[in-house]
Amino acid sequence: MLQKANLLLLILAISLIASNLSAQIVEDGLVSYWSFDANNVDGKRVKDGTGNYSGTINGSLKKVAGKIGDALEFDGIDANFVEIDSPEEFDFNADFTWSAWIKTDSSGPGVIFAKTGGPGTDDKGPKTLWVRNGVLNLDTGWVGNVEDAGNNIDDNKWHHIAVVGIPEDSVVQYFVDGEETSEGVLNLAQFPEDEWASIHMFIGLDGRADGEFGVFTGIIDEFSVYNRVLDEAEVNQNFSSDTGLAVEPNDKLAVTWGTLKAR
Repeated sequence: MLQKANLLLLILAISLIASNLSAQIVEDGLVSYWSFDANNVDGKRVKDGTGNYSGTINGSLKKVAGKIGDALEFDGIDANFVEIDSPEEFDFNADFTWSAWIKTDSSGPGVIFAKTGGPGTDDKGPKTLWVRNGVLNLDTGWVGNVEDAGNNIDDNKWHHIAVVGIPEDSVVQYFVDGEETSEGVLNLAQFPEDEWASIHMFIGLDGRADGEFGVFTGIIDEFSVYNRVLDEAEVNQNFSSDTGLAVEPNDKLAVTWGTLKAR
């Protein structure tokens, strides 16, 4: 009887551990994670859950209910956005994955995320994820643009979105709500990123090219940056997560982009 009880307890423990793991996002290769929860926003400072790269709210953004916890609402005004610290340390001429929860009823144009030059510039090589004609688009300055044709996300419902960049193969892969959607060809690494006169990284804005990419209107939550390619199963794990990054920063997560790339 005792052995049977111990076996049942072991099965229960394994089940609980498995359930807890499945509820969290993928941590392997995670460089930054901005949850926008109230405990991670201190005044104008936005805390990076990995302990790596925090950011600053420029202007005024409204805290609202998110897909997980709290989120930030962007109003389409170019004075209101988030700027991330140390953008020069992010290498998007190497493999990357960006993902987030978004909710918008705007067909765009509106920028979700960008590593870019200074406002009003038109540099070669910046990377911009934006909504145009109701679908996701990825632009690389002076190279081109790939859109997630036919997969509209401007229905004012929550959507988990992700984009994978594989510069060596000039591949861009989109995901919506945990599933692969469109794949496109874009020479992501055609231009070096260290030649820009100034480098910025924004959530909600890209001021280059006289603002032609627009300013995001809607809600952004749980934005993550990886230094590697996530496959469909991993993106689906993030989509299925109901806790996001469930742990506080620790020695395993609080490492730099360069340290992660060296592993």
